[in-house]
Amino acid sequence: MAEIELNRLPGPDRPTAETQPGPAWYQSRRLIIFTLVTTVTLVIGLLVVFLRPPIYQASASLLTKAPKAADQAETLIDPNRAMTAPVDPQHVAIQRVLLTAQPLLVETLERLERDALLPEGITPADIKSILSVEPVPDTNLVALRAEGSDQELLAPLVNTWIDVYMENRIRQIQQTTGVTLDALRAQLAALETKIAEKRHQLDEFRRRYDIASLERSENDVLSRLRGLNESLNKASEEAVLAKTRLEAIKQSIAEGKPVVPESDERVLAVLVEQAQRLREQLTELEQRFTPDYIRLNPQYRKIPKQLKEVEAKIDSLTGSGRKVVLTRAERDYASARQAVEEIRRQLDEQKILATEFSTRFAEHEALVKELEQMEENQRELQNRLTRLEVKQSEDYPQVEVVERAYFPEHPIRPHYWRDALWVLAASLGLGLVAVWLAEFLTRQEKASPETRLTLSGIHVYANSKGQEVLAHAETPQQPILENQPSPNALESPDLRELSRKDIEKLLDSADLRTRQSIALLLCGLTADEITRLDASHFDLNQEIIFSPPPHRRKLPLAPRLKTWMAASGGAPLVPTSEEELAKTIYLTAIEAGLPDPEMVSPETLRHTYLLYLLRQGLKLVDLEKVVGPIPLEDLTKYRRYIPEDKDASTSTIALVHPCLQD
Repeated sequence: MAEIELNRLPGPDRPTAETQPGPAWYQSRRLIIFTLVTTVTLVIGLLVVFLRPPIYQASASLLTKAPKAADQAETLIDPNRAMTAPVDPQHVAIQRVLLTAQPLLVETLERLERDALLPEGITPADIKSILSVEPVPDTNLVALRAEGSDQELLAPLVNTWIDVYMENRIRQIQQTTGVTLDALRAQLAALETKIAEKRHQLDEFRRRYDIASLERSENDVLSRLRGLNESLNKASEEAVLAKTRLEAIKQSIAEGKPVVPESDERVLAVLVEQAQRLREQLTELEQRFTPDYIRLNPQYRKIPKQLKEVEAKIDSLTGSGRKVVLTRAERDYASARQAVEEIRRQLDEQKILATEFSTRFAEHEALVKELEQMEENQRELQNRLTRLEVKQSEDYPQVEVVERAYFPEHPIRPHYWRDALWVLAASLGLGLVAVWLAEFLTRQEKASPETRLTLSGIHVYANSKGQEVLAHAETPQQPILENQPSPNALESPDLRELSRKDIEKLLDSADLRTRQSIALLLCGLTADEITRLDASHFDLNQEIIFSPPPHRRKLPLAPRLKTWMAASGGAPLVPTSEEELAKTIYLTAIEAGLPDPEMVSPETLRHTYLLYLLRQGLKLVDLEKVVGPIPLEDLTKYRRYIPEDKDASTSTIALVHPCLQD
């Protein structure tokens, strides 16, 4: 049986610890602890701060440059331009190592002692702890710093350090590379003299033997020889052609063919044509009339006479032309033979000159090879000299002192007053911590005056929002609270929710008409609205679906549905009845191999689309604006699917189902 015990609250007639009088605030235990700890900490901290010696700093700057290329001219160092040059961390690191080397610090210490600038008792280790080398970020500058409490020592120390380094650098460069460089330069100078003499000798040889080019075929002797060979070939071809032409003329004469010059060929052709025409006229007259009639007729008897005159002209023209053509052909053939003989004579003479030129050209090539070998030796010496100079620059990068050290006038640390403020803040904080720690260690437990509630044998339940409480006793026959339903006690809709994979299977197995119907259900239309659709309810350009009356809505046209609408000519292929729609979807579910195909219906697809919207946080008040009217009972069931942390409207959620995206 449940048991509840309540303790009475303290009344006005019952005094408590809060009503009892205490000590004054300035006599408070907390104030004493706070003051004592804060004062002691503050005094100790201020002593530590103000007893520290001042630290001064003297600094100088060195500029290191990467080694120049072999073909780069030597120029003066411009600090402003060099500081903006590409940064070379390697040479900066080399500088840092060389400057902090132990022998360099020892020599610096000895020079300071010699100049009476070094206090007694300072060792090289002390000097190394005072000095530091730091690269300046994003530049080729190196900062040399000396920090210490001896204000008079720092600037001379840094400047002496720089002087010793620069002197050691010059001395080491001369010791390691000076002798070798001098020997190489002497060899290079002697070789350059020999090369100049050899070039002069080669020029004289070329002028003496008329060698104009290093290419053998480009010189005059060989060029002329090549030209004579070409001329001989051309003259031989012309002689052969002249001989062939002469033989052809002789053969034509032997065969009795008319041979005339080209200038008389046109006249001969006219005469031959005239003679042919006269013969034809005479033949025609002889066929029509007797010879006596032709002889006695003045008009006809002149035709034989004209024919004889034309034939006489043809014989005279061919006789004289034959002699002219034959004489000209013989003369051309003789000229061609004479030209061939003359070219052969010149060619024989040129061959003798070419043979002598070849001998001289071979000597010239030998001289050129000797010069090339000497130039190759010169380049090798220059490369050795360049490599040695580059190695020298790599081992000892070029350095210039940009700024020397000056006498430091003000210390760089410590910051006494800033540190004193930090000590004050730390002392106050430590005092507060001490008060809290004392209270924590000496605190005593007191009885709580609050009401004590004892519930025995009772289980208390709260809903997810903490607004309703449900309790019942361990004994089922005696419940304390009844008829308090839980929010999650609502039944879920008795419809199956299809996964995205199931919908894709349906679409893959469906024909164009069924695909359009499935897509329209997933756009928010009811089965009844789908059966009453026509082309006027679609605006493909605006990508909008207008639902049929009485529940008019403007729904987005999904990309894939737009493609399927275009495939059907812009008009929907919808079923004529809801029964036909359910039947086609059921058969498509069987074809797709979905489990329990009898549970796949237009209501199932509509239920799947409703859950897709609600899980995005769509308000129930906005749900009917998308999918049309929903019964109150179904709205009550769908309420449980809305996430508590989401509250969206139709303008902020995705209305197109993912299966209908591109």
